[in-house]
Amino acid sequence: MRTERLIALQDDRNKKVAVLAMLTSFALILGYIESLLPLNFGIPGIKPGLCNIVILLTLLLYSWREAVLVSAVRILAVGFLFGNGFSILYSLAGGLLSIIIMAFLIRVGAFGLIGISASGGAVHGIGQLIVAKIVLPSLPFAGYAAVLTVSGVVTGSLVGLITHEIYKRTIAVYKKDN
Repeated sequence: MRTERLIALQDDRNKKVAVLAMLTSFALILGYIESLLPLNFGIPGIKPGLCNIVILLTLLLYSWREAVLVSAVRILAVGFLFGNGFSILYSLAGGLLSIIIMAFLIRVGAFGLIGISASGGAVHGIGQLIVAKIVLPSLPFAGYAAVLTVSGVVTGSLVGLITHEIYKRTIAVYKKDN
């Protein structure tokens, strides 16, 4: 009996590792696609945030711990492949703050998925600005914060809508396998 429970527990761990590896792979692919998009809004730091689809799904399926793991692996890999040290630093700060806020909002059930994602997008820019203020103390924080917050809400809302549709269509399959 005990052996059967240990085997079942190991199977659950193996499944979790496989799903997290798949989610990380999706995040890397979306990061690569985003690096190819010729989007230039004239303001550094504004991106669609497609990778956050995967991070939000990870938060919904697991917890903030797994979301931080997937996010960190994605940020480091994409940063080394397509960015630089500063892009890694900015992304880590924004990503961590975003995950903290989204995990909290999911836990308290404050908003729907679109609102949660929009909140994550808004604070992502704030996390980046905190790093920028340390690196570039003369940066005009207030005006830049407003632009990044608004763009984060817009892109976060779109990411939330996409995530909601993916989650709605795939969660039944995921739960059936559990």
